[in-house]
Amino acid sequence: MSAPPNRGSRRDFMTNVAGLASGVALAACVPPSATVAAQSPSPSTPAGDWDLSWLHPLATATDRAVFDWPSSGDPADPIVLELAERYLDNCAVAYRPKTYEARVVLNIRTQAVAAALTDALWARYSLGAEYSIKDPSTKELATRNPFWHRAPSPAPGITLPTISDMISRGAIILVCDFALGHLSKRLATKFQRNADDVHRELLSGFVPQSYAVPSGIFGLARAQNAGCALVRL
Repeated sequence: MSAPPNRGSRRDFMTNVAGLASGVALAACVPPSATVAAQSPSPSTPAGDWDLSWLHPLATATDRAVFDWPSSGDPADPIVLELAERYLDNCAVAYRPKTYEARVVLNIRTQAVAAALTDALWARYSLGAEYSIKDPSTKELATRNPFWHRAPSPAPGITLPTISDMISRGAIILVCDFALGHLSKRLATKFQRNADDVHRELLSGFVPQSYAVPSGIFGLARAQNAGCALVRL
């Protein structure tokens, strides 16, 4: 959701950063198309078996941007989500309604992959402790995905975005399987589990509209090859 135009200095700064960082054309926002069910490969996915159907909605979009998300950051100030939201908000004012179609891709990799996992996995594997991430609502180590749930407003008139908000606006989420494999090994050691079993469990526990890619670098490059402008911090 978007805050009113008078957001204060912090929100104004976010607006300026978004404008400078993206360097992309603005597009109109239209209601998102039907959600594509998340499909993920197993840890031993053969060549050619990766699900690339996320490229299909990009092909029909007139404007598209991929937002790189390599580190979790602070869920109390989810800057990557704020930038993506700002891009979509700009679409709504730049063009007439239903004239264009805009898409955002969240490329989640490296230390941020837990942001794409469900509450159940956050609780089961103590991911808040694993990444030293606190839930903005409780101020304690997160036992649920704090990027899925809305953080308290930092100031009157400001509503912070969530991954759920982005999905409702047609966002596509890419998850680095290379980083997920490393996380699986750490969790397997910590919880005395088989690493491949943990890996499969993580792959089956994505939030909606998420797709595993061989690596975050692959996802970033492939999205750009599909016409997405790159936005990164």
